[in-house]
Amino acid sequence: MTADRSMVAGKQEGEKPELDPGPILEVDHLIMNYRTKDGYVSAVQDVSFTIGRGESLGLVGESGCGKTSIAMSLMRLLPDNAEIQAGKIVLDGDNLLELSDEEMRRRRWNDIAMIFQGAMNSWNPVYRVGDQIREAIDLHWEEKPTVAVANARIAELFELVGLDPAMMDRYPHEFSGGMKQRAVIAMALSCDPKIIIADEPTTALDVIVQEQVLEELRSIQHEFGMSIIYISHDIAVIAEITDHLGVMYAGKLVEHGLTEDVFARPRHPYAWLLLSSTPSVTGPRLNLNPLEGEPPDLLHPPTGCRFHPRCPFATDQCAAEEPPMEEIEPGHLVACWNYEQVPEMKAESA
Repeated sequence: MTADRSMVAGKQEGEKPELDPGPILEVDHLIMNYRTKDGYVSAVQDVSFTIGRGESLGLVGESGCGKTSIAMSLMRLLPDNAEIQAGKIVLDGDNLLELSDEEMRRRRWNDIAMIFQGAMNSWNPVYRVGDQIREAIDLHWEEKPTVAVANARIAELFELVGLDPAMMDRYPHEFSGGMKQRAVIAMALSCDPKIIIADEPTTALDVIVQEQVLEELRSIQHEFGMSIIYISHDIAVIAEITDHLGVMYAGKLVEHGLTEDVFARPRHPYAWLLLSSTPSVTGPRLNLNPLEGEPPDLLHPPTGCRFHPRCPFATDQCAAEEPPMEEIEPGHLVACWNYEQVPEMKAESA
């Protein structure tokens, strides 16, 4: 990246960038564990998915299901006790797991960037926000820009995310929560990444500001043709902003498909219960079904299907054999022996 590079090279005013065919990211049978004094925690178990250029993918599930572990694996920012034991992470044709640390450092932020969970509270309180973004630019651009060029870039980014460029000279305590989160998005965009991972990007924001921040991300994605992976426990938020949806449970991807298909007819019992237990303030009233029990201990995960101890449709086969991920409809994949028994989402009668 050169110091005077614009947001999208060759982009004219009002022109949408042309997207190359094929996926931008392919995750292939990824297995990642954490070493502990008591043994290995099976955090990510045989997860595969792809995301196309300009597309958005949501990963949802309860806390501890492996969503953030996948994100940190994609960024190769795992702690020392984490081990990627198998699989591939192919970004734009290159397997990130085969790159050296220095090669990965160059790809990070330039090709793949992340909005970290709780990042809006990580600003250094004694430095101006613009100075902190300029530090990221200085570190990751191939040519270190002049202060004037970097400030022009930050002003461009602030306008893009709905902030007054004059705010770059302010300190974090002078920003509201929503403004801090917008500044975090500006930092993530500072090196023109091809894909952004947004880990709980609206945590601790009120619902109105949540909607504003998500709308900014959606607008940026469509304008510049970048891909986004959204990570959230809030399945209602994911429904509004993603093209594809992956449902995670206990380190495994148990259902994957077009967001509208998964929401209209979830086929995995966990996805069905997750949706059935989530009330909505719009649309028809649904009969709510409780999601009972607790996620398993991933030091000693259950045999067979990891969800079978909580599943209302479990059989002896579920406890003994792990179900494969199968395509039950075009583009709709489910890992369940008894997906045909999962009922329709039924509205409550008036």
